[in-house]
Amino acid sequence: MNDRKKTTDPTQAMLDRARRYCAMAEQCESNVRQKLIGWGASTADIDSIIDRLRDENYLDDERYARAYCESKMLHQHWGRQKVLYQLRLKHLPKEAIDSGMAAVADEAYMSMLAETAGRKLADLGGADAPDAVRRLTAFLASRGFSFEDINKSIKTYIQ
Repeated sequence: MNDRKKTTDPTQAMLDRARRYCAMAEQCESNVRQKLIGWGASTADIDSIIDRLRDENYLDDERYARAYCESKMLHQHWGRQKVLYQLRLKHLPKEAIDSGMAAVADEAYMSMLAETAGRKLADLGGADAPDAVRRLTAFLASRGFSFEDINKSIKTYIQ
């Protein structure tokens, strides 16, 4: 038998739905706000639901930024510039963004960059292939790596 009680209050139902959404994966305020708008919530309801989610620790900007940075940089091999740009699009506070960016150690970041560069260079036919360095640089720049970091990484493959 289902022990869940059905609620008739639409605001409470949206709050419950937002809790489940936040419980599935880390979310930021802008993601939750977009979902609530899509679900048809009023502006007053959206603000009260977001405040409630913060109070109940379902929403935390710093926690979201750390999880986002680790996921995008270490698992999806994005560069810091691309991650920073995406976090700014989500309107996170500067302190949360700084905390998230600091969550990924420089050693792990540079190791991931070297691994990404090595795999792409092999796909391009090695360092001796025509235009390999230019194409590798363009690829890594499109991934959001700074030219300074790209040059450091390429120097290990090109003598």
